[in-house]
Amino acid sequence: MKKLGILAVIVVAAVAFTSCSFGKYVNNTANVNENQTQVVLSQANYKIVKNVSTQVLYTQKFKFDSKQLQQSAYNALREEAALKGSQALINVTFEEINQTNFNLLGIPKSCKQAILVSGTVIEFTK
Repeated sequence: MKKLGILAVIVVAAVAFTSCSFGKYVNNTANVNENQTQVVLSQANYKIVKNVSTQVLYTQKFKFDSKQLQQSAYNALREEAALKGSQALINVTFEEINQTNFNLLGIPKSCKQAILVSGTVIEFTK
């Protein structure tokens, strides 16, 4: 009976510690339009059309390349914005949430990453 009790404690401890999770939240604003002309909004020659946002969720066994995921999320935001004519996307903000699950030996089992990206669509009137 003693052996059964010790075995039960070992099994419960093993199940309780088989997976640990580590998360990280990064909030940053990035200029992804580095190759485009800068927009100077010194006059009231524009109107705000709408605010757009989207999120992209990835699950994988290994860590992600953050720059590549941000570019994918930015492309999804551009599709969501559906820019027409003299419209532009400004104030693009990225929010990144990482969660890594580790096994008992400290080896990563899986990695989840969500990129939330938002921006403002403006339209030039003059």
